[in-house]
Amino acid sequence: MKLIYGLYLILLLPVLGEFSRFELLGHSIVISDLLIPLFIIAFLLQRRITPLPRPAIKQIRILSAFIAIAVFSLILSLIDLPLNEVLNSSLYLIRLAEYIALFPITASLLQERSAQTQTIKFIAFAALLIAITGFLQLSFLPSLEELAKTQGYDPHILRLVGSWLDPNFIGGFLAFIFCMFTGILLYQKKHRILLTAFLIIIATALFLTYSRSAYVALAVGIIILGLLKSPRLLVIILIIGALGISLSDRAQERVGELATSINSVLFNSSENPDPTARLRIQNWEQTVSLITQKPLFGHGYNTLAYTKLNQGFIQDEDVHSASGSDSSLLTIFATTGLFGLLTYLLFLAGSLAYAFRRWRSSPDKEKGLYLGLFTALVTLIIHSCFVNSLLFPQIMIYLFISLGLLYAGKQSYN
Repeated sequence: MKLIYGLYLILLLPVLGEFSRFELLGHSIVISDLLIPLFIIAFLLQRRITPLPRPAIKQIRILSAFIAIAVFSLILSLIDLPLNEVLNSSLYLIRLAEYIALFPITASLLQERSAQTQTIKFIAFAALLIAITGFLQLSFLPSLEELAKTQGYDPHILRLVGSWLDPNFIGGFLAFIFCMFTGILLYQKKHRILLTAFLIIIATALFLTYSRSAYVALAVGIIILGLLKSPRLLVIILIIGALGISLSDRAQERVGELATSINSVLFNSSENPDPTARLRIQNWEQTVSLITQKPLFGHGYNTLAYTKLNQGFIQDEDVHSASGSDSSLLTIFATTGLFGLLTYLLFLAGSLAYAFRRWRSSPDKEKGLYLGLFTALVTLIIHSCFVNSLLFPQIMIYLFISLGLLYAGKQSYN
């Protein structure tokens, strides 16, 4: 079987979301945690591996340095944590390395333009299925209160959470997809009606998450697209968004809470943020406290649950949000220290700069993909300031495969 089909299968796995999660040897994993290593082995066993361009190799070196720093930070955590807890944390570091490997593998597999085009179409197909699971969930499982009691998920009510069972993560993913394919649409001459219909479905699903972090991330992405390519698009989408919010009491409430929270944080006003925002601010404060304790190399990758428990920040290490903070960058800072954060930021900055250069230097028929990838990555970074989305397994699949697309094929800029 061609390896490209394995890549398509991996893109489909997030459709199952949390319903693919199960216990294995005392650890909670999703099905992609098992299938991605098999895919990597199959790739390594093939007789010929296509050489990667210099920009991709540079990024792989940066990611390798990040993994090395994470390993070192984990070894240092033995000073404070027992061996079994460090070994448990190391399993998640291995998983991170496996997901990152999707980046060079995708870049190697998608050398032909036709393969790139088919993969883009499959990303759209998988994203559409994820959105559809959200509509089905909203119809048949509008409340997660029972799952909150039995499985520890947040008790979201009348919000689109899909199979991911979290409106913020799925909202951030949908914002990523919307910006990526809007960039493609701006340069697309064929199938514009079909692509527009796809974007309407994605936008509707995102809207129904009522996720403020997704709203903010999408707004930033739309502004960037408007400023770089189409001011008319910026005006049209902002008008549609304003109309949608004006017609939904729930959306107005969420946006109003967002404004109150921002005002409270930035200007120290007497207005109190809503309970969710207060918990997020408290989470940030706790994470910053952990960062100040070990600023250079952090507490060790994925050891936050044990560290928080030891310091009394949480009462149960098995809570879904215990192993991270409500910000991917703060999580990376707290677990791998300043050196790990700077290395990961260097990787992100390099990817953004390269996407921007490819957009500027490529022919018009290719510009849409690179503008879309540039904007989508900015959108995800903004979203990750409020949610741990850069380290969420389902999103990492699309992130690293999309970055593989960025560095794939013949490249006019090196």
